[in-house]
Amino acid sequence: MIAVLALGLLLYSRVQLSRGTIILNEKDDGSVIHLNTGQQLQAVLNGNPTTGYNWENATISSNVIKRVGEIEFRPASRAIGAPGKVTMRFKAMAPGQAELKLIYRRPWEKNIPPIDTFRVSVTVK
Repeated sequence: MIAVLALGLLLYSRVQLSRGTIILNEKDDGSVIHLNTGQQLQAVLNGNPTTGYNWENATISSNVIKRVGEIEFRPASRAIGAPGKVTMRFKAMAPGQAELKLIYRRPWEKNIPPIDTFRVSVTVK
């Protein structure tokens, strides 16, 4: 119990006090993130575009946070078809609250649920 509380405080402090880019991964799914206007957020998630699956925005409040730059993929090895890490960048544009929801799916499979979801609540000051 104490370890969980300490970890929670550490994560809260990391998000609250950082003025630089906040980097999130799968462990941060469901978190509440606090950013200052102009601050950047990166979601670095497991992925493998060679399977046809891609991370994409499901919901985002463009007046509060906005995706910036291109989605990047870095394979874990040089092997053909290797999985790796997908990086998506976002910028806090204006004060407010937003939900950032990313889904992992094949874009052409419109009526099939995503195989993974990543969601954080974002508050921008």
